[in-house]
Amino acid sequence: MKSIKSIVTLSFIFITSMVLAQHQHGKGMMYHMYDTKSEVTVSGTVEDTVTEVHPCCGSNMNHYYIKVKSDNETIKIFLGPTDYVKSQITIKKGDSVTVFGSKIVLNKETVIIAKNVKTKEKEVTLRNDDGTPKWAGQMKYKYQK
Repeated sequence: MKSIKSIVTLSFIFITSMVLAQHQHGKGMMYHMYDTKSEVTVSGTVEDTVTEVHPCCGSNMNHYYIKVKSDNETIKIFLGPTDYVKSQITIKKGDSVTVFGSKIVLNKETVIIAKNVKTKEKEVTLRNDDGTPKWAGQMKYKYQK
């Protein structure tokens, strides 16, 4: 009887752990760094578009960011997973953009984690009001345009 109780207890712990891990999938490092108290709007010209590989959710993921030249600075703006962002909006070097997001310091560099991005052609929302990414929890990133 004692071994059955142990098996049930261990099963409960395992299932609970899996549920909690699934809930966190897709949030990644940037989710935890998004601060609604530091939200700003930046407008400027895209100087560069970059895809970098970063660890996320137990594997590597391509993250997409842009460098935007505003009146007084050039700032790195993190948008999200490359495939997801490119399925939502096309951004090219030279485009005028307006970005709303959380301004933070990451590795001694000021960056913005984008919530909304607007070009002449389109505006997209990449994060919910609390900073949760729109792609959070999508195991294989099934995108909808």
